[in-house]
Amino acid sequence: MFNTKPDSQYDPAGGDRTGPPSKAKLALDNLLRRELRVGDPHNPQQVAKALLDRYQSEPRARGIQSEAEGMPFQRSAPRFVAAAAPDTATSVDLKQAMSDVDKDLEHLSRSNLLKDIDAELGGWSDGIRSATQEGVNAARFGLDPRNRDRAIGMRRTLGDYARLARLVGSLNPSATYEFRSLAQSIDEVCAVILVMLGESLANNGFAGGRFLLQAPFTEMQTRRDACIHSLQNLLGTLSYQNSANEWPRGIDAYRRLFDALEAQGQGDLRALLTEPELMRVLDDLVRRAAHGSAEGLRALGSTAQIELNRVYRLINFGYRLVDPESPPLTSFLESLRLFADGFGQAGGSRLLRVARPPIVFYGLYGIEEEAAADRRIVNLTVARGRLASQIDCLARCACDDISCQVMLDKILYDIDRSIDLYAVGSTDLGLPEIRAASYSYLIDAFLSLESNEVDPTTGHALPFCPNLPAPLVATLGQIVGELRPLNDAAPDWETSRTRFEERRLDNEAVAGSAFNFTDVLHQELCLQLQSERRWEALADQMSANCIPMSTLFGEEGALVVMLENAMALVVDGIAAGVVDTDCGLDGPDIPAHFETSLDTIAQDRRRNGGF
Repeated sequence: MFNTKPDSQYDPAGGDRTGPPSKAKLALDNLLRRELRVGDPHNPQQVAKALLDRYQSEPRARGIQSEAEGMPFQRSAPRFVAAAAPDTATSVDLKQAMSDVDKDLEHLSRSNLLKDIDAELGGWSDGIRSATQEGVNAARFGLDPRNRDRAIGMRRTLGDYARLARLVGSLNPSATYEFRSLAQSIDEVCAVILVMLGESLANNGFAGGRFLLQAPFTEMQTRRDACIHSLQNLLGTLSYQNSANEWPRGIDAYRRLFDALEAQGQGDLRALLTEPELMRVLDDLVRRAAHGSAEGLRALGSTAQIELNRVYRLINFGYRLVDPESPPLTSFLESLRLFADGFGQAGGSRLLRVARPPIVFYGLYGIEEEAAADRRIVNLTVARGRLASQIDCLARCACDDISCQVMLDKILYDIDRSIDLYAVGSTDLGLPEIRAASYSYLIDAFLSLESNEVDPTTGHALPFCPNLPAPLVATLGQIVGELRPLNDAAPDWETSRTRFEERRLDNEAVAGSAFNFTDVLHQELCLQLQSERRWEALADQMSANCIPMSTLFGEEGALVVMLENAMALVVDGIAAGVVDTDCGLDGPDIPAHFETSLDTIAQDRRRNGGF
């Protein structure tokens, strides 16, 4: 291509001198400044030096350096075959657990007693193996928030299969042991996935740190771009010619924000309304994360909130500054908040407690005194294993009451969910810990459940499950004490029983959220009740029709009554209307079309067209 412009109008470094630079050119210049850290992106020497510094470990960069020193361009280094990674205790456990699952699935598929549900068992095999592989792959990268969430999600899916296996086993007496053996093997995989999540943090050098990003590193870059685009949208209104019928909301919002910052002595925040300064602040935070590495997260955890203090001040001053709200300003502030919130501390550091023995925490992990909630998750994992063994022993006693067995399996399933909630929590009694505490009321409801029979000597109703072994009841009581404080001097709680009851009875707002204390307790049990009702059809499809499904999942079924009693215990002593006790699934209230609304106003009609 030949230049057709006069020499006086052509700039070989930047294009046209007479007109403003294009958006594409500005974007390229900003990219070079941000990524290569150069002052003048049109200076070839600065760009070349920055490229060599950035890619100094690449073979071609080393070749260029060698050529400059008078050496051959390519110097091949001797290659060594990398040795296979040694097997750790967790990898051996995983191999054994996956082998156990395969053997149990193979045994069930070959059983002639289960030939009527062969197709269903084939679906189980595919679903369990797929969830296992996904969970294991995600657990290897536990430092990444998205993979950590996937691993917890796959663990929950596998827990559903284990619960279903125990349920179907209880409803098929001829194959009870086989199904419970499969459930035990799935539990092994779930346990190994949880340990692998903690090991992935430890193996990446996440020792003394407790800071984990709430959003993946790749998403933080996208959020950063959204901030820049929204600022460009806000500033673009200054040079945009509005039509005759449009209000200049963007210009008005920018003027008010600019003047308000000056009037309130916050003029330093106006620098964030310029693209270069905002890019510098955001890029420094993203760069410091070092692609989500353990070292980067620890460095970020000690500096992020200091750097973001200016950003949060700007957001607080900008909210509700303009009435009515300006879409360009609101978009800019919301994108800033989305970016800043991604650097908040996420839960997950407790996974180290599950993956590493307590003896190595002193010194190696920089933690001399563990938090009370950290001790509780360790105690829960130990008590969970003990309870599972006790329930399996009870199932082998050929007990005639299937309902008691199914309810105990349900409690075991919920304890797994409590462990998952504690694994992602970060405080003594935050939202995850409150949701876990709701399952303590479920255990209380089970232990206090009464039957329709009356003791002739005392006249009191007999327990629904009268022959529970004492060690099993003791384990359930211990788990209740781990999920909520039972006295004011509970050793593993920073929250006293008195304070817990005050928050429950007053339905206090949970700090840092839009939820109330007792509403969260009740909502978690509501979700469990809705889930149980969806299990009825699946259990009926694979059962031997030993008992009607209504005795478990009906309105008067054992599981439904147990959950309803637990919800009653949650709201016990609270005045009506203080807690939202509606367990329905409320959808969005979709407004009418604007033409329908206008017709309703003009003709005084209802939305359906009637008067």
